[in-house]
Amino acid sequence: MSTKTFLAADLGASSGRVMAGHFDGRKITLEQLNRFDNTPVEISGHLHWDVPALLTGIREGLAKAVASGRPLVSVGVDTWGVDYGLLDRQGRLLGLPYMYRDSRNDGMGDAFFKIYGRRKLYDKTGIQFIDFNTTFQLLAEAREPDSLLPKAQRMLMMPDLMNYWLCGVQANEATSASTGQCIDLATRDWAMDVLAAAGAPAHLFGALLPPGRVLGPIRGIAGLEKVPVVTVGSHDTASAVASVPAPADKSWGYLSTGTWALMGVELDQPILTDQSYKLQYTHEGGVSGNLRFLKNITGMWLVQELRRAWREEGDDSDFDTLMNMADQARPFAHLIDPDDPPFGSPGEMPAKIAAYCRRTGQAVPETRGAFIRAALEGMVLRYREAWQELETLTGVKREGLNMIGGATKDRLHCQMTADALGVPITCGPIEGAATGNILAQMLASGEIATIAEGREIVRASTDLDIYLPQATAPWEENFGRWQTIKRQAKA
Repeated sequence: MSTKTFLAADLGASSGRVMAGHFDGRKITLEQLNRFDNTPVEISGHLHWDVPALLTGIREGLAKAVASGRPLVSVGVDTWGVDYGLLDRQGRLLGLPYMYRDSRNDGMGDAFFKIYGRRKLYDKTGIQFIDFNTTFQLLAEAREPDSLLPKAQRMLMMPDLMNYWLCGVQANEATSASTGQCIDLATRDWAMDVLAAAGAPAHLFGALLPPGRVLGPIRGIAGLEKVPVVTVGSHDTASAVASVPAPADKSWGYLSTGTWALMGVELDQPILTDQSYKLQYTHEGGVSGNLRFLKNITGMWLVQELRRAWREEGDDSDFDTLMNMADQARPFAHLIDPDDPPFGSPGEMPAKIAAYCRRTGQAVPETRGAFIRAALEGMVLRYREAWQELETLTGVKREGLNMIGGATKDRLHCQMTADALGVPITCGPIEGAATGNILAQMLASGEIATIAEGREIVRASTDLDIYLPQATAPWEENFGRWQTIKRQAKA
């Protein structure tokens, strides 16, 4: 069988990449064609995404694929969730899309609850409440003195917008819409009453398409005129979870790592119990039409922000150097909750962590290694808490965790996770979102019939690292102390 090449544009909240997936009939081999930064821009006191730069990065990667001379099957785009662009009647973008961390979203959740009702919203959408959910962002837009909503004809989530610019077709993909709190769990269609309560007109929302649908041929790039854009799990976590190479006969959970860490399981039916509502577990659409039942946890964001702060001071230590420093730092000296609200906004992360420690009666980290270790341990202790909650909510004892994404490259992080959870951790693939993106394209082309079949191909294609629990006792001893400190910080 001749090798076929699928192109995945995978945009995260800090960087983007265009990957070629070469499939020889048995294995997928990934090749990075282009990598580029995704850096928000501040304009008039607000944070926006530089979407023209992202489109340029994608086009450059696609042009490199043409130059390779390989036969190209299709292109798929996945991105981070919740953010969107508004188009006018001529299909023109109405302003640069806001970044989800922009301050105009602050308090929009509480404002929406007064209109629609808190529990009613959870029962309708099953989505965790975060102020930057798409629904809440739409309410923020509706309350602008010169709102763009009356001028808008369509709303496209970020991957939908990139698809439109690549092939000229305006279409809404389902997994991306689901993560923004826009989908009715019962009908799996737009939650029109929720969107109306946010002040968004019904005509903004087109028919929802599942992953694996052909949109149309690429425009404007020589050599790609006959290569179609295909809908994939366009929320990057949907694609990442599709790539999990777990055996079908095992009970497992997943952890998709990056700026955010998303821990969850796959379900066929939602869990809308009082406990699920209280703990704010979320239901997002999966590539196979199932549900990803998960918790959003602040991931490597704290580490990224620490590095950024130190770079501004002239210290450009690379990631591996900082991880080595963290490995040498004293364990459990500074316990923090990575989801504490002040950590969510960009800037001054060392000062924020120091302030958290003072606020909770702890010593302040004195070295870069101590800061990094505090961020990692806080993140992993949050994993442990979510893992226990998932087992309680689903009533299933999980045999292991599959960890996917960039953080699987860090051995300290992976071993910490195995020790904290007390279960084997299977790590890989590193490029989970790009791999799952390619699997959805393979569904569209008929190369595979199911995602389960695709996962077997991923298992055969990936060198998986397995971490077994080694030093579990320290995590047992410090978990209760961490929970006490977390409650103290919220008081």
